[in-house]
Amino acid sequence: MIRLSGGKLYDPANGIDGVVRDLFVHDGRMVGAPPAGTPIDREIDLAGRIVMAGAIDVHTHIGGGKVNIARAMLPEDHRDNAFARTNITRSGSGHAAPSTFATGYRYAEMGYTACFEPAILPGNARQAHM
Repeated sequence: MIRLSGGKLYDPANGIDGVVRDLFVHDGRMVGAPPAGTPIDREIDLAGRIVMAGAIDVHTHIGGGKVNIARAMLPEDHRDNAFARTNITRSGSGHAAPSTFATGYRYAEMGYTACFEPAILPGNARQAHM
């Protein structure tokens, strides 16, 4: 069991609007307060932070054919705008037409948890899913 403590929670679907409270995670799912005596394996202090569901963008053009053509036609864009590879990220590059990895990292920084590519051909599906 993980306790996320002290964050300001926003959950419009359940009528929660900026309430400071603890959340609990059990087996990868948010759960209500655990029964008395349940051991807390880990606690993460979220005081001063906002806690809310991740955003979803249902219409992006991250990995479709046209953006991939733009990436191929802008090699200079990819030389100077690179994300380094780390233990948790892969490398990515680009500013005007960033790679799918670079775009994904930027979306994650903004709080998005899912983005969908509507203009995808079956031949490009692997790239879009990355």
